[in-house]
Amino acid sequence: AHVRMADGTLSPMFALARRPYQEPSSRHNLGRMDLECPSCGALHWSSEQLSTSCEREPKFGICCDSGQVRLPLLRDPPQPLKDLYTAEHPEAKEFRENAWKYNRAFAFTSMRAEEDQAVNRGRGPPVFRILGELYHRGGSLEPERGQRPTHAQLYIYDPRAALEQRRAMNEGLNPATLAQLQEVLNRHNIYVDLYRHAYEIMGGMQDSGDRDPTVRLRAVPVVQEAAIHPRRGNLPTADEVAVIICDSSGEAPGMRDVVLHLRSGPLQRINDLHPSYAPLYYVLLFPYGEPGW
Repeated sequence: AHVRMADGTLSPMFALARRPYQEPSSRHNLGRMDLECPSCGALHWSSEQLSTSCEREPKFGICCDSGQVRLPLLRDPPQPLKDLYTAEHPEAKEFRENAWKYNRAFAFTSMRAEEDQAVNRGRGPPVFRILGELYHRGGSLEPERGQRPTHAQLYIYDPRAALEQRRAMNEGLNPATLAQLQEVLNRHNIYVDLYRHAYEIMGGMQDSGDRDPTVRLRAVPVVQEAAIHPRRGNLPTADEVAVIICDSSGEAPGMRDVVLHLRSGPLQRINDLHPSYAPLYYVLLFPYGEPGW
């Protein structure tokens, strides 16, 4: 920038510092993510291997701590569901195209989140963006008068009536696939029998005078193997789920409880640390009701 002096000449007012031009640095490339952990089979980049390992025998700590953490693998799904995941016939392809809709039709709990729709006003593929937290909620086992049963309430109904309700609420889905999935879950998913048993218990409690009986699904830790060391080397524990009836003292439910109301109960938020959090919603990923990790 310059300023004009009284004699008509230009004098610099200030100067801008200039650095010599430099070529832009090349983009950093981690290479292929194709190194397999010898202990658990997880894939890694070469830069993730432990400094104590070598290229010929890489070892990794961020996946399983070099084999010290061992989680049981999920079982293969029942054959009808496995066929829908892997086969190439039209019914299987339609199922995979709408898998999230089929899962929603059979979920025990509902998903809640405040969705940000502003990101989908332009072009491009749709984006699911939320504001705040995503969480799952469970309701009462009987619908309010005049309302359709949904979620876990459908597992209490007669299977034929439940299937008709699912078809009515999911008109765009294949009725034959809905029937097949319902049969698979009724036969193999542990929560189907668990919720039905809880419903029977609460019906008996209501007959004895309790107007709005509740029960709790409590996760009970079961040690899989004896610990080698109290702090190191021990395998994780599995969580089984049992029905525990609330006693007359009104004991407050703990974090590891899922409270079930017979009717008119408030929607209860499921803690994401509860082993039932994932299998109660993602029923087609956990068809047997295995604890979610």
